[in-house]
Amino acid sequence: MNTVANRSIFRLGESETNRVEAFSDGVLAIVITLLVLEIKVPHLSIDDDATQWAALTDLVPTIVAWVISFVFVLVFWVAHHYLFNSLQKVDRGLLWLNGLFLLFMSFVPFPTALAGEYPATSPPLVLLSGTMLGAAASFSAMRLYVLRGHGLIAANAESAARLALRRSLIAPTLYAIGLVVAFFEPWLSIAIQVLVPGIFFLPAKATGETHRSRAPSARD
Repeated sequence: MNTVANRSIFRLGESETNRVEAFSDGVLAIVITLLVLEIKVPHLSIDDDATQWAALTDLVPTIVAWVISFVFVLVFWVAHHYLFNSLQKVDRGLLWLNGLFLLFMSFVPFPTALAGEYPATSPPLVLLSGTMLGAAASFSAMRLYVLRGHGLIAANAESAARLALRRSLIAPTLYAIGLVVAFFEPWLSIAIQVLVPGIFFLPAKATGETHRSRAPSARD
């Protein structure tokens, strides 16, 4: 009886998905904007080609960190779109899990800036890997949550969603490894951060994500 009551606390408050998607898109758009703002235009005392090229070369670590984090955010934005496109509704529990996911995503610009300022050093990469781990794990938790019944996901999307859940566990596993190795082999941690988004650039059929029409709901 208590178990049912405790579950209902999170399964209450059902609503449409549109507002959640709009809010999440807005947060991720701000994150992407903040990422690029960390690339500062160099101010040079001597204005010649050699000095400018040298200054741009100094920006390479910052640009690399920006690219890695941008692709990371992009991959999760795409995954978030497909996940919510398969839902018929959301409830309180999913709202909180989505908020946890956005918490980690909104923190990405800080360790990214730190990694660009102090490239290939342990502290920034530990922080960045930990943030990516948190985002990937919370997103996998959302996938698991919607598959636990209560009619959140469209019936014709469940099979693909289960495959996507299995594949999504790759990311937190690799980011956990990246977090550990960042303490003693920073370059390997960077390689893992590059590798993980690459996995999810596979064709939609291979990742279990397919375009599907959302099941009819009361708002349609």
